[in-house]
Amino acid sequence: MVEIIEKVIKKVEPLKDAVLIEGLPGIGHVGRIAAEHLIQEFQGEKIMEIYCDDFPPQVLVNDDGTMESMNNEIYIIREPIPMVVVTGNTQALSPIGQYQLSKRLVEIGIKYGARITYTLGGFGIGRIKEDPLVYVAATSKELAEKIKAHGALFRVDGGGIVGAAGLMLTFSKLMGIEGACLMGETPGYLIDPKSAGKVLGVLSKVLNIEIDMKELEKRAKEMEAFLEKIRRFEKQLEREHLMIGEKDKRQRDEDLRYIG
Repeated sequence: MVEIIEKVIKKVEPLKDAVLIEGLPGIGHVGRIAAEHLIQEFQGEKIMEIYCDDFPPQVLVNDDGTMESMNNEIYIIREPIPMVVVTGNTQALSPIGQYQLSKRLVEIGIKYGARITYTLGGFGIGRIKEDPLVYVAATSKELAEKIKAHGALFRVDGGGIVGAAGLMLTFSKLMGIEGACLMGETPGYLIDPKSAGKVLGVLSKVLNIEIDMKELEKRAKEMEAFLEKIRRFEKQLEREHLMIGEKDKRQRDEDLRYIG
């Protein structure tokens, strides 16, 4: 049995017809970046911290010498629409932990007024795309079609959604509310603010709200500049490797002239 500890930071009344949004660490950290951006842009209030003995057995060390526990956090946003946002620095490690925690997160969301769930995440494609696509999977055909009309695509190859992003849809449906997962294409091996921005772009149309993307666009440009440095470094290494190869070949040719 997995133990889940809930630390209430601030007591609040349930919101009316709220949207439950999940953005926990995953592929490209797309969901977490998107959720944290919502919290920052709309002055989210932290109301709860969640600890679980199925989280990684460690703490994180910050630059200022303080430690950060492995946890999930619940925020509420009142404007432009009521939202209950789940984020954090980890997910559960085991299948049973994933199931129990995902169920509890949906229960908490409904307790605070959620009437629909949107989980946010990355869809790993193993390469960088200039214009990442966003895919949708929903608990009903009607909701999937609605989101598709706002720019998302269906995954024609099927596949699965691992972790809270998928399981929270299952428990939302079991508890009588609809849900959908928005997945942004991402290489999968780097933090991807561009993909997070694409996901939020679709979400903003679905929820009919405006989200200022300037900070995400800035982070995306910084990431692109970093990747460009890596590409230049790799090209330099490749040139040096070719030069060394040519030098070795000339040396072997010279050596062969003295044989026989």
